[in-house]
This record gives sequence, structure tokens and C-alpha cells, in this order.
Amino acid sequence: MEKSYKVIVDSMADFEIGYSDPDLYIVNTPVTIGDEDCTGISPNDFYKRQREIFEQKLNIRIKTDAPKADDLMNAMLDILRSGKDAIYVATASSLTSAFTNGKAAAMVIEDMDEKFENRIVVIDGLSMSALTSIMVRLAMRDCKTTDEFLEYIFDRRNDTEHIFIVSDYTAFRYSGRISAAELALLKAAHIKAMMRFDFGDNSEKERYPYAAQKDFVMKKLYKKAIDMMEETIDDRFCMIIHGDNPEGASMLHSMIIERMPDMVALFNEEKTRMGAATGVHLGYTGVGLAYMRKKGIYEAAEKHRKNQFFYECTYEAELN
Repeated sequence: MEKSYKVIVDSMADFEIGYSDPDLYIVNTPVTIGDEDCTGISPNDFYKRQREIFEQKLNIRIKTDAPKADDLMNAMLDILRSGKDAIYVATASSLTSAFTNGKAAAMVIEDMDEKFENRIVVIDGLSMSALTSIMVRLAMRDCKTTDEFLEYIFDRRNDTEHIFIVSDYTAFRYSGRISAAELALLKAAHIKAMMRFDFGDNSEKERYPYAAQKDFVMKKLYKKAIDMMEETIDDRFCMIIHGDNPEGASMLHSMIIERMPDMVALFNEEKTRMGAATGVHLGYTGVGLAYMRKKGIYEAAEKHRKNQFFYECTYEAELN
């Protein structure tokens, strides 16, 4: 049975390099290095530039922006004209205005031609990076109709787990997340962080990144990440990504397989990379671990599942 829909994601969704699916569209997230537009830059080229800037301590801002509404609109129109529904799974709205731009694009199309009404869905994916790619890939694998796809996303978007191991905070400074003084303190202390992207303990309204564990030794953080995954994973499938740190990613992969030999761990030093849009914030040393966790693990995620907010999707009927 042919699918009734095609899916759009923005390029902060980190599929492995070379991955393609005829029912998947990837719209570029803008990336700028100083005054230069580097949108669509390859991971190799981006991390080479980033490394040079960090090592030479150049005063050059590296940043991202939300995907442009015009680019999203063009992708939506291409899908609609093919006779299928267009579903945009946007990067989490707590990180970017991608969801807002997607809604704007959908409104313009529906105002332009009434035959496209109710055929565009824009969802706050509540996710990012490899999390989005895993969730979307599983939904596209199992769901043939638009309603089936939406039911899956609404039911499972709370259960994506992404752990980032960060050994160098320089990217946080160059992307404007921390001050020069804060960076100097972190470097002097040699503290490394295991960061999570999830709901806070007391909030089910949005997901955001935060440091869940800190240590001085990377291997200890890898072990803590694997401990968490072993306790919470829903099935034996995970994805390991990195910016330009194949040694760290390989170590994490080996530790996972040693602990859980039946794990299907999607990893390739060259292909499972953080794209530039993710790397702007985490830097070339970053390593990520993504998987789908069991339901009921965290109270805030369960509260959100039961009380999904109408403004998180243009397809309000599914939230009732």
C-alpha cells in the first residue's frame, strides 16, 4: 500500500549522510559563519572551519536560524501537487522558530488555494538531531496513512531520548549561549558534561537541553549514558553520532556492544555525523546517543502525553 503522505523535516534532524527516502524531504536550516552563508555545508567542511576558528580564537560568530518559510512552503507545495498530504515534523519549538515558520507557510498555501485545506500538518516534534531522524524513520516504516503517522508521532514524541557528551564548551561561546568568562571557568575546571534534551522535573510544557551529569573523565560519562539507556530503552535500537570526534564515538559504540551485544547500534564514523545545524551548538568534539525509551519513565513526559497542547500542531482534532 502506497503512503498517503510525505514528510518534511529541517536539517537539524541528523539522518546519516547519504540517507534518502522518496517520501522524505529535508529543508535546510540556515547556518552562518561570520557574514558568510554556509547553509547546506557538509559536516567535514563545517567542522574544519569551526576547528580553525576555535583554535585560532577568531572573533567570528557561528550561528543558525530557523528554516525559511518560503523553503518550507515550496516543499509543501511540491508534495501537495503530487497528490499526497504534507506533514512537517519541526525541530522542537523550545530551540527554534521552525514550527512557527511551518505554520506560516501552511497558512499561506491554504489561503492561496482552498483545495489544499486540511492536507498540510505542521507538528512540533519536541525533538532534535538524531532523535527526530529515529522517530520519523520508525513512523514512516510502520505507518501508511496520514492519520496513522500522526497518531504515532503524538504518542511517541515524548519518548525520544538524546544524550550528548560535551568535552569542550567553546561552541557554546561562539553560538552566544555562554559568556567568555563562563567559558574560561569551564575550561579551567576541566569539567565535561552529559547533557540531555528533555522535559524538566517540574514542567511538561516544553523540552530543553540541560546538563544532567558532570565529570572530569569522558569514559565515566559514557558509562553513565549507557547505564541510563540500559534502564530506559524501549527496544534494542540506538544511533550514535558525532561532530568530528570518531575516536569518542567509536569508544561509546564499543562500550555499548560490550554491555549489550544484542543491541542494533546505528553507527558509522563517516556517515552518522551531527550536521552543521547541530554542530553550531555542540562543537566538533560532541558525541550523541539517541534512542526511543519506554513509556512511563518520567512524570513530566507522561503529563505532557496526557495533556498535549493545541498550539503544538495545526491538526487539532488529533489532540482531543
